[in-house]
Amino acid sequence: MKKGFYLLGYPIFAASLVLLVFIIIDPQNEASPAETVILSETAEAPESADDVEEQADVPLGEFENMHEFQVYPGETEADEIPSKPDFEEPVRLSIPSIEVDGPVENVGILDNGEMGVPDAAEKIGWFEPGVKPGERGNAVMAGHVDSRSGPSVFYDLKETEAGDEVQVIDENGRELTFEVTSVVQYDRREAPIQEIFGSTDKRRLNLITCTGTFNQEYGTHDDRLVVYTELVEKEPEIEENPPEPPGNIEISGPVLRWYAVDDEDVVGYRVYEEAADGSIEQAASIASYERKAYTSDTVGERPHYVTSVNRNGEESEPSKRK
Repeated sequence: MKKGFYLLGYPIFAASLVLLVFIIIDPQNEASPAETVILSETAEAPESADDVEEQADVPLGEFENMHEFQVYPGETEADEIPSKPDFEEPVRLSIPSIEVDGPVENVGILDNGEMGVPDAAEKIGWFEPGVKPGERGNAVMAGHVDSRSGPSVFYDLKETEAGDEVQVIDENGRELTFEVTSVVQYDRREAPIQEIFGSTDKRRLNLITCTGTFNQEYGTHDDRLVVYTELVEKEPEIEENPPEPPGNIEISGPVLRWYAVDDEDVVGYRVYEEAADGSIEQAASIASYERKAYTSDTVGERPHYVTSVNRNGEESEPSKRK
């Protein structure tokens, strides 16, 4: 009979509706001596109503009401950046802080309702009936803490701390990085199943193993260790390609004029003025569909220049000063 991980059971309701529950149940209902212990946790102060109200009052400058350069009616939005291909099934997991680097294999639900785990002590089991790492929800991986021959792959899992990184690699070599948010030790009957396996809008990976004293009577450890992690989502890299500066800068009385830049990605222009003390201040923002002109009593008296701005917010070099 294939071994099961003596942590979780998996009764099935209404065909595909399942609920994970702990299977190690004391026939006498005796309380376990262990208690829930938070070993490490990311410090996050909850937002109070006053904090939210204070943030709402922060002035946003030129972006207070809408984008600095309004899109002309009928103008289409920029093409969306294509999303990366879906993360495939995980094949390897690494935790550099505790020098864990082991192969991952799929595990499911055994005939007796237990969550299966790899037979080999050095392997890690990904709960395949759940979500894949990187997807919204709680992906779960389990590993042994020890075996008859000595320490197993998750022997040092209790040494992880909030902020540590966990890397998962799929069969195509793509890597995802997760950050440890908390490390919690539970009584084997009191771990929060919903928090570990339930649905969530976040992209989490939870690592579980046994810990605490080995109970000879029940053939398992008294406690369960859960390392909660969350996906580190990186902003898509955009190649820097600032636009050309405006040309043909001319002054006529109090009016500064220039020619539009021949670039469909340019959404507007910024006019700058040099003060008497040599400091530079932005004097105006002109959308690309507006008249390419700026009027001020200081035009002709103080130096001015113009820059162009594209959809990515990249700004050109200054034009010639006038």
